[in-house]
Amino acid sequence: MLADQGAEGIKIEPPTGDNLRKYPSTLEAENRAFLGVNRGKRGIVLNLKQREALDVLISLVKQADVLVHNFRPSVPARLGISYEQLREINLRLIYCAVTGYGDSGPNKDKAGYDQVLQTMTGMCTLQGPKEGPPEVLYGSVVDYYAAALVSSSVASACSRARRAAKASMSMCRCYAAR
Repeated sequence: MLADQGAEGIKIEPPTGDNLRKYPSTLEAENRAFLGVNRGKRGIVLNLKQREALDVLISLVKQADVLVHNFRPSVPARLGISYEQLREINLRLIYCAVTGYGDSGPNKDKAGYDQVLQTMTGMCTLQGPKEGPPEVLYGSVVDYYAAALVSSSVASACSRARRAAKASMSMCRCYAAR
């Protein structure tokens, strides 16, 4: 969505690749869903647990306006890429952390998955036959909703930073279980 608004995006994937690449597709060598959600982005493979890869990320951050990630809250500091750590490298960096359960509470260090979040929020109870069991909505609706919130939050932060000439941090939560 940010690329649709003119942003230059670089997606960083682990050496194993994005899991969405492995989903079934009608295309022989690509996945339509992966191509759709990553349209307009360039890609790079980095193992952020290796110093050389982290150095590449740091060089990108020095030039970046925005960094968006979806790590669990404890991961960025362990990798050396927390807001506080990256702000020292780039004072104007807008840092958007997308988590499934927020940065506090009993589930904060759990990965957030669309279907699990649909179940926890009760969305599934509104689907399926009236007297039947709950059903998951296909199409990753929570993920797409989160992406829309991220896009809006980042665009707002960029506008605010341009006016105020300062950076900010944004926590985008799909669902905060407390």
